[in-house]
Amino acid sequence: MANSETKLCAIIGHPVKHSMSPAMHNAMYESLGLNYCYLAFDVLPENLGNAIESMRSLGIRGYSVTVPHKINAMKHVDWIEPLAEKIGAINTIVNDSGVLKGYNTDFFGAIEALKEKTGLKGKKVLMIGAGGAARAIAFGLSSEGSALTISNRTGEKAAELAKEVSAECLAFSRIQNELKNFDILVNATSVGMNPDSNNSVISIENANGLVLFDIVYNPIETRLLKEAKANACSTINGVKMLVFQGAKQFELFTGKAPSIKLMEEIV
Repeated sequence: MANSETKLCAIIGHPVKHSMSPAMHNAMYESLGLNYCYLAFDVLPENLGNAIESMRSLGIRGYSVTVPHKINAMKHVDWIEPLAEKIGAINTIVNDSGVLKGYNTDFFGAIEALKEKTGLKGKKVLMIGAGGAARAIAFGLSSEGSALTISNRTGEKAAELAKEVSAECLAFSRIQNELKNFDILVNATSVGMNPDSNNSVISIENANGLVLFDIVYNPIETRLLKEAKANACSTINGVKMLVFQGAKQFELFTGKAPSIKLMEEIV
């Protein structure tokens, strides 16, 4: 039961009604007997600054930051961890006695999700996307020694990110022709997320042996993943990344280590 001592955490984004984070975090609070509560706030881009500043006045302990705020949120915090500064995006804000600190746990979440399925060193990876989550994944793959190529509908954004991580750049229109040359495909966009689950960032054809990682977790099996399975690909859904990055956030918010197994069962 919430009371005057309850510490509040929340996810901020637009939209957020699809988010599984409240269920995941609240289950862990209950499991560990912590007087915390986790909510979801739908925050429009024009209200982002006010939403983050309210952490001070309302005593909100932590925010999980999701689409479309991961890059712009950096402008509204007092301190950013070096890794997140390098990545150029944050997905976590901790209110440390009125000092708002930004972190990036997407980096850890994505790499751990991939490592459960495949090695990364020397693997040819094609990543679609150039937003906040994509930036974290790109830096993670580069640090693991992957041969990374980046593609995006907006070619300029792909080229800019590719330059930052010393990766190659591929025109979006050429993905279908070049897909056979890669070991791993990462969809680092929100295409296919509910309520637009009938959409897919690309069509998967003649891609036997490809490892496909879709960071979308609602629905758990996206259209992209269904097509990949039908083409004998090995697949990784977005729940894995959600759980691993969420576990790191939980530690930052509470100082306690959560159960990865329980968090995965909840979502």
